[in-house]
Amino acid sequence: MLLLRKGNLTFKETMNENEFQFVMDCDVEALVSYLQEDYHLSLSDAFEKVYSSKVFEKLKDRQTGLYLQSPAYIYGFLREEIN
Repeated sequence: MLLLRKGNLTFKETMNENEFQFVMDCDVEALVSYLQEDYHLSLSDAFEKVYSSKVFEKLKDRQTGLYLQSPAYIYGFLREEIN
């Protein structure tokens, strides 16, 4: 369980493993798409960049809460890491 704070509100995030995996898959799909568009990478190269990144390590760690952010926000960190 993860406690999240949005403004003055605090709520518990209870996401089962299937839901978490779905969110992760969607985030990775978006990150790969951004990489292909911005860096003209092949599909396999873009997946390799994502899966070998420090950002992905943080993304799959539920304790960071990064998976709850938008793919565009996460991509900003990935771009910083790549550049």
